[in-house]
Amino acid sequence: MVLAAGADIAFAIAVGSALLAIGGAVRLRAMRTTLVVWLVLQGLYLPLQASVMSGMTLGDALPAIPLVITKSHFGLMWTIGTAAGFTALIAAFALRPAAKRSTWTSLLMTGLIVVALAHAASTHAADAGNFSVAELVHLIHLLATAGWAGVVIAAAWPLGRTFTVTPNAVAHITRLSNVATLTFLFAIATGLMNAYRGLGGSLVPLTNSLWGQLLQAKVLIVIVVITIGAINRFAFMKRIRMGDSRALPVFMRLVKVEAVLMLIVLMAAAVLGHSIPAAAG
Repeated sequence: MVLAAGADIAFAIAVGSALLAIGGAVRLRAMRTTLVVWLVLQGLYLPLQASVMSGMTLGDALPAIPLVITKSHFGLMWTIGTAAGFTALIAAFALRPAAKRSTWTSLLMTGLIVVALAHAASTHAADAGNFSVAELVHLIHLLATAGWAGVVIAAAWPLGRTFTVTPNAVAHITRLSNVATLTFLFAIATGLMNAYRGLGGSLVPLTNSLWGQLLQAKVLIVIVVITIGAINRFAFMKRIRMGDSRALPVFMRLVKVEAVLMLIVLMAAAVLGHSIPAAAG
């Protein structure tokens, strides 16, 4: 679960940095670094999963890795996801800071989408079959959540100076808010669908199952994040546009609080993703 959470966080920052499309060389460095981290964690996850699938110790399961890759659905999705991750990384290294739109940008975004698709196809959502409604909903949820969390985390740390010391700070903050709002709407809508499926269409498992209790904790944190985001968008953004120099530092401090909470949300999501849904229990 630790590796999964780390991979989800790295993927989110890569997606968020790509969606923000600001920051020049700093943005490219953030995407490249997080994609490398994601690929390393993806590689480490394979022998662990082989151990789980074979029922053997980690050392004994190593010879089974080729069999897992070639003979299992997980292995196929792992291979597709890893290939897509490498493709996105190559595109990230090929991009240049001054480039706006290019073939490499399209290749990067396609690679990130396929990574999410392979991830969705390796979760409980795939139990309904390949390209089922549940799997497609989860794919959108993974991308939207990564985008929402990723733009906030990227804005808080790797791209922080872009929002405070550049002459286009107001335009950048507006883009951050707009992208976060759009991805948030998709994340919430698909999250509700996933929760309905995971709970089996009943609210009872919310209190009498571990999965439901974890979901409640995640929802509470998300509500706090939404509240902070709303305060920033409807209060401090207005003051920033009016030229209030005191509003920008407060805005960015709240973004950092959001980012910390988003990290917790991504970790909670990783735990939920590796737990048996209440409906299946």
